[in-house]
Amino acid sequence: MIPKEFADKMVAMHGERGPEWIHRTEDVLASIKKERNLTFGDPFDLSYNFVIPASDGAHDYVLKIGFPGQEFTHEFLALKAYEGAGMVKLMEGSREEGWMLLDHVRPGTPLHAVKEESDVLAIWSDCAGVIWRQIPDGADFPTVSDWSKGFDRLRNRYGGGTGPIPEYLVKKAETLFPELLSTAGPLYLLHGDLHHGNILHSDRDGWTVIDPKGLIGEREYDCIQFMLNHWQDHPEPLSLLALRAGTLASSLSLSYGRLIRYGLCHSILSASWCTEDGVGDPSNGIELAKLFDTLIQDEH
Repeated sequence: MIPKEFADKMVAMHGERGPEWIHRTEDVLASIKKERNLTFGDPFDLSYNFVIPASDGAHDYVLKIGFPGQEFTHEFLALKAYEGAGMVKLMEGSREEGWMLLDHVRPGTPLHAVKEESDVLAIWSDCAGVIWRQIPDGADFPTVSDWSKGFDRLRNRYGGGTGPIPEYLVKKAETLFPELLSTAGPLYLLHGDLHHGNILHSDRDGWTVIDPKGLIGEREYDCIQFMLNHWQDHPEPLSLLALRAGTLASSLSLSYGRLIRYGLCHSILSASWCTEDGVGDPSNGIELAKLFDTLIQDEH
C-alpha cells in the first residue's frame, strides 16, 4: 500500500530504520482497517508522513502515520491541546504506535486557492486568532529558543562557516534571535507551520487548521511560515511582504518590528534546515531574509 517513492524517501532519511518503519506501518494499516472496518482511498501527496483517506461508511477520516520521534509526538499532543477549536479534530489515535485518525476536512480547499491577498490575510488572521492559546499545564513542546539552536548546527556542519547561506545574513540572525528571545512578551502555544496549505475549507466548519507542529513562542513568530509562502509570483515581493507584515501586526495587535525581525531569523533558519535535511531549496529562505532585512532597514 505504501508507494515505492515514499518508501525510498524514508530509507534515504532514516537509513536502516526506514525499512523497519515501512514494514510496521503496513501492519498498522492492516490492523486499523480490520478493527474499524475501514476502506482506504489513494494516499495523499506524501512528505514525511503516510497519510490516506479512510471511511467506515458513516464517517470520513484521514489516517496519518508518522515516523516515531518527537515531531509526531508534538503534533499528537498539540491536537489534544487544541481539542478541535479551529483545528481539525483528532478522533482517535495512539501516540505510542504513531498513528492518528483525523476528521476529514471536506472539500479541503487550501487557503492558497483564494486569489485576493486581502481575503487571504483576513482568513489567516481569523484562524490564527482562534487557535493561539495560553500554554497548557504540563506542556512538553519545543520552544522558539530550541529552534534557534539550528544556527549552531549550521556552523558545526560547515566547520564554523555557513555553507551556501551568506555569512552576513547568518550573523544578523545570530544577533537578532538572542535579542528577541531575551525581550519576549507573553508566550503561547503556536501552530509552528501555519502556512497556506495547512488551512483548509470545510463545508461544515468553515476554515480549519491542520498539521500543527506544536511550538512555544511569541505570536509574531507564528506569522512567518505564512509570509514565506506564495510570494515568488508577485510582481513586487517586497511590497507584498510589507503588506502582510503590516496587516497582520494591525489585525492581531502584534509588533511589526518584532515580526519582521523574527522573519529574517526564521528565513535563515529555514534555509539552514534545507541544508541539514537535504530537502528543499535554501535560496527561498535566503531571498526572503534579504527582503526582511530591507524592511528592517526601512524602519530607520
